[in-house]
Amino acid sequence: MWKLGALWWKFKKEIMMVFAMLKNPASPAIAKLVAILAAVYIVSPIDLVPDIIPILGWLDDGIIAIILFKIAFKLLPKDLYDSLKAQFEKKGGKVNDADFAKPVAPKAKIDDVVVDAKVKY
Repeated sequence: MWKLGALWWKFKKEIMMVFAMLKNPASPAIAKLVAILAAVYIVSPIDLVPDIIPILGWLDDGIIAIILFKIAFKLLPKDLYDSLKAQFEKKGGKVNDADFAKPVAPKAKIDDVVVDAKVKY
């Protein structure tokens, strides 16, 4: 039974991060579209496995939604995804959407840093 609780917590975390991603103006439109498609699939009566079949129909919805959420997160820029994840974990599971509305500045690459090194003998 505890595995079901852990699975529910992970799914809840994914949903909270999707909401934060959807509210963030810096998120790409394609990532938002994939997340919305996941939500539409969950509520749609047309499924791969019909919901009439008690367990398999529900698992089908959950598995497809998780896969689409993962694809949406892969479409996010790395910095934005790390920011969403860190903010979610820092707040103890609560996402502060006001912090995500700010655009994320790209980090400097090693190639962008110029080092003046002088060798002393």
